[in-house]
Amino acid sequence: MSQPLVSIVVPVYNGEQYLEKTIQSILAQTFQNFELLLINDGSSDNSKQLIDQISESDSRVKAIHGPNGGVAAARNIGLEHSIGEFIAFCDQDDLWLNSKLEKQIPLFENPQTGLVYCGATSQYVLFDKIYEPGFKRKKTGQVFSELVNENMLTCCTAVIRRSCLEQLGGFDPDRSLMGVDDWHLWLKLALICEFDLVSEHLAVHVFHGDNYSLNDQKMHEAELVCLEKIEPLACQFEQKVNWGNIKQQLHLRYARSYIFNGLFDLAGDTYLRADKAQANKKVKFKGWLLKLTPNFIWKILQTAKRKMK
Repeated sequence: MSQPLVSIVVPVYNGEQYLEKTIQSILAQTFQNFELLLINDGSSDNSKQLIDQISESDSRVKAIHGPNGGVAAARNIGLEHSIGEFIAFCDQDDLWLNSKLEKQIPLFENPQTGLVYCGATSQYVLFDKIYEPGFKRKKTGQVFSELVNENMLTCCTAVIRRSCLEQLGGFDPDRSLMGVDDWHLWLKLALICEFDLVSEHLAVHVFHGDNYSLNDQKMHEAELVCLEKIEPLACQFEQKVNWGNIKQQLHLRYARSYIFNGLFDLAGDTYLRADKAQANKKVKFKGWLLKLTPNFIWKILQTAKRKMK
C-alpha cells in the first residue's frame, strides 16, 4: 500500500507541561506522509504560544485556536480542518512508538476495514508504574457485540478511514459523554465497518493524578449516557443486544470499584441500580446489605481482609 496522507488530531487544553514530548513522539514516525493538527481548546496556560512556535518550525504541523468546547468538540474541529484519507488521534500527554502508523496503515488494504487499533501500555505517573495489558480481549472484524460490553481501545491507538467518519458526522460533543465520547464513536463505527488490530503496544496511555474514585463516578454516569444514545441506533442496524444485562454488568463493575475505594453507600445504591436494570435477587440483597450495615463495620472488615493478604 502506498503512503496515503494521515491527519493526526491532537486536542490541547492547558497541556504545555506534556505537549512537547507527545509531539516529538508523533513527528518521529517512520511513516512520514502525515499532517499534525494541534487544536488549542481555549487553553489559559502557554499552550497557544507553544503550539504556534512548533507549527512555525515544522510545515507538517498546523496550529488551530478556538474557545473551550471540550475534547470532542476540539477533535471535530481537527476533522474539519484535516485533509487526510485517514484520521488518527492522540491526546496531549499520550505517546506513540515510531513504527505505529507504519504498522497500522497497511491493514486498510481491506476495504471493509474502517478502524485499525493497536495495544497501548498504561503509565501511572504518580505511582511510577507501567501496566502492559494482554490482547486476549481485543477483537477484530465485526466487533459491536463485544465493544458494547467493554471499550477495548484507547483513543491514542485508533486510526480511522475518513469516509467512515464523514458518514457518522464525527464525535458527539455532548459534555455528558465526557471521558467516553471516543467509546461512543467506536460503537457507531462498529455498526458500519470492521475493525482490525496490530497486536503490539505501539502507544503509551499516560495517567496523571490519583483521584480515581471521583473519576469513577463521572465515568459511570457517562457510560450510561453512551449506552442510552447507542441503543436506538443499534436497533436501527438490527443489532440484537440484551441492554438490561449490559447495563447491569456496567453497574456491577462500578459497584465493586466503589467498595474497593470504601464508598459503601454508593456501592449499595449501585447494586440496587443494577437490579433495576435487570432483576436479580442476589444483587438486590447485596445492595440493601451495603446500605443498611453501618459503614464503620464494612471498613473494619475491609481493613482486616487486606491485612490477611
